[in-house]
Amino acid sequence: MERVALRPAVRLPMFIAGNVLFATGLILHAFLYNFYLDALGLSPEAMGYAASALTVGSLGALIPAGLLADRRGPKTALLVGVVVLVTGLALGAVVTTPLAACGAAVVAGMGSAFWRVAVAPLLMRLTGPARRAQAFAWNVGALAAWGGVGIGITGGASAWLEARWGLGRLLALRVMLMMGALASAASWLVYSPLPVEIDAAATATGGVVGADTALPREILARIGLLAVWMVGTALVSQFFNIFFAHVYHLPIQRIGVIFAAGSWCWAAIVLASGRFASRMGVRRLLFAAAFAVVPAVWGLALGGSVAFAVALYLLQGAIAPLAAPLIDQWLLEQTPPERQGAVSSWRQVAADLSAITGAGLGGRILATGSFDSLFATAGAVSLAGAVGLLASTRARSHR
Repeated sequence: MERVALRPAVRLPMFIAGNVLFATGLILHAFLYNFYLDALGLSPEAMGYAASALTVGSLGALIPAGLLADRRGPKTALLVGVVVLVTGLALGAVVTTPLAACGAAVVAGMGSAFWRVAVAPLLMRLTGPARRAQAFAWNVGALAAWGGVGIGITGGASAWLEARWGLGRLLALRVMLMMGALASAASWLVYSPLPVEIDAAATATGGVVGADTALPREILARIGLLAVWMVGTALVSQFFNIFFAHVYHLPIQRIGVIFAAGSWCWAAIVLASGRFASRMGVRRLLFAAAFAVVPAVWGLALGGSVAFAVALYLLQGAIAPLAAPLIDQWLLEQTPPERQGAVSSWRQVAADLSAITGAGLGGRILATGSFDSLFATAGAVSLAGAVGLLASTRARSHR
């Protein structure tokens, strides 16, 4: 039976819906897996190893994912990611030992890497220049909004399974994890009808990456400078819970309200940013965001009321999700279609390494210093990255 071609107007909403389904398994895993390991009687050390294994799996697969996207097309890489992710999530819901949990997490991380690399090149192929900025923003905004909703539903659903159906805590968590894996598996049904022409760049080159399509050094340099800037934001992102608890002595419940409000605020900002990017330009909005994080972070070191600290927390926290789609679009618009997979993979490598580096350095600064020194360092690193990035673009424009 011949498949009916999708109308162009339907392709983008379907793709974003597929991304929401794909991410559902990851959202449930991120929120529930420590509870699952705890129900198994495993130690916090095992939880940390499992979380690290997810990152290790993702890092190890990012470059191969980019190669596959360039040689066989981003849609192929995306579908491979679905299979690998679902396998890892399903295994993670049934394993009972620390080693097996780490192994399943590595597999799930590999699947997420193929998805992360393929999404931006596919958005480039599914949109024209007029709608592209909004499409990138809508995709990130939809994922951010669904993340908040999904976590809220998940916690209640797990408790409902225990109360309504009499399931034990372990079994209820296992059911929820499997439901997340099934949701991710359902994304295959949404991705599959996407047209084959979105892989045209790989087909046109015969699936071979030649010397004439080598990754531009300027792009690699800009990814490196972006990584420096992202280290600045990563230095503080993991520590705001204890910042509000230790410095302002807020209870956990109130901190949770602040964080929830932040998630919804940031999702709304990202959704609206596409229109601003279309009007003022992706590059201008990206650099405005890159520099805006500096006074926001430095302002936190000045002290003040709780309201002032919360306002600055919301401001600086909006920058990373706002910048993410802008970074993807800006980099890929400078890249030939047949190399967009490689650029996307290196961009994701930079994001992961900066997150790991920032969290580690931030913890060390707090152990030997204070929140004031942490915020001061974060602002300085972000400023260095932003200035370097701006200088690199201006140097090219004057050639």
